[in-house]
Order: sequence, then C-alpha cells, then structure tokens
Amino acid sequence: MKTSLRLLAALAALSAACATTPQGPKTAVTPQELAGAWDSPTCEPAGNNNYIQRHFTLTENTWALRLEAFGDAQCQAKLFTARVQGPYTLVKDSAAVPGATEGNFGFGELYMTPHMQPLADAFQNAKCGTGTWKVGEEQRTTATGCLFFQPTSACGTDHDLVRVEGNQLFFGKRPADNNMCAPEKRPAALAALPVVKG
Repeated sequence: MKTSLRLLAALAALSAACATTPQGPKTAVTPQELAGAWDSPTCEPAGNNNYIQRHFTLTENTWALRLEAFGDAQCQAKLFTARVQGPYTLVKDSAAVPGATEGNFGFGELYMTPHMQPLADAFQNAKCGTGTWKVGEEQRTTATGCLFFQPTSACGTDHDLVRVEGNQLFFGKRPADNNMCAPEKRPAALAALPVVKG
C-alpha cells in the first residue's frame, strides 16, 4: 500500500512538472522577447547608393517584415516596398555569437510594390508576379520571387540569428548574395544596425 501511495505521489509530481514545463528549447532569446513591433531607427545604407527601412511585427510564432527601399540617404525617394510574412521557430543558442539564438524564419507569403515606373518595368522584365506591374500597386510574388527574393519553392526559410539587447533587436549579418536558405548559410555575426522596439 505504501509503495502504491509513493508511486501515485511520484506520478502526480511528474505530471505537475510536465504541465508547467515550457514548450521548445530554452534559448538566450525567447519568443516572448521577440513579440512586438520593431523598426529601423534611421535610414540604413544598403549599398549601391540605396537605403532601406525595416519594419518587423513578431508574435511568439509568426513574423512579418515590411522593407522599404529608397534611392536617397534621407529615405524620401521610395523605390519599392517588399512584404514578407510566415512562421518562425527559435532553434538553439548560437555557438558562433554569444547571447544570440539561431532562428528559422519561414517565407509564407511575399509581396512587392513598385513606387517608380522604372521599378515597375524592372519587375515586369524580371517576371515578378503574374500580372502587369503598376506604380503603387502591390502584387503577390510568392511563387515567382522578385529581385533578391527567391520563390518560396526555392528558398522557403531564412536561417538567421537574433539577439535582443534592451529595446534593440539584432538579426544576423546577411551575406553579399543574400542567400540564407540552408542551415550552413546561417550568419556567423550580427548585423551592425538593430531594429528598435516601438
């Protein structure tokens, strides 16, 4: 009888422990820390006299990015807007970057909007989307890709890094070819500029 009571008590304790154990691996960065709106605090240089502003919205398991590209350092001459959204998972802490966590950011949907006729023409010539491109009109480009975004069939996930420092979120430093489609393409350093929690 005493053995049965001990066994019952042990099972009850184990059950309670399992019920309160958080799901997923314990990592330096948590989904709860990532949840919120994060924006570029400045006009960020992107090379070739182009500049960007990044606007992220994250929940504990989804992410969305609105990337605005500009042709001037004041971010006034808007070239195009890219929108990306999908699920994400935090995998494990980075061995290469202390305090950072490896994250896999899935590409569920991709959209592009040209803001100048030369960009609309470039999207048309590159066979982005399936319709006729017009300035100011968004098109879904999930299946075709566009510019530096590959079709999701060719690249369904960005293998990235994240680190939170106060109200700043750092992602991994993107390679020159922008390809982070495989685990071995994951950055080994953080990008210089963060996005800031609003």
